[in-house]
Amino acid sequence: MAVQQTRFWLNFSPQLITRPLLWELSKEFAVVTNIRQASVTDEVGIVSLSMEGEPEEVAKAVAWLEGQGVRVDPVEMNTIAS
Repeated sequence: MAVQQTRFWLNFSPQLITRPLLWELSKEFAVVTNIRQASVTDEVGIVSLSMEGEPEEVAKAVAWLEGQGVRVDPVEMNTIAS
């Protein structure tokens, strides 16, 4: 199976900001994560995360994050045709 790389926006509620969810994710699933951008305050955490792995494993990791209460949205990539 082919490895896929997908970028997501993750939104963490105040209750989840201090929990090391991305570390837990990397221990639980066979995916490589790369934080591309992040902004964390007392009220919200927003992270742009690149995730690489087998498509099934990426899907399981996303479902797990959502199950923990993280809002996960794919990053829309715009392509400009010349």
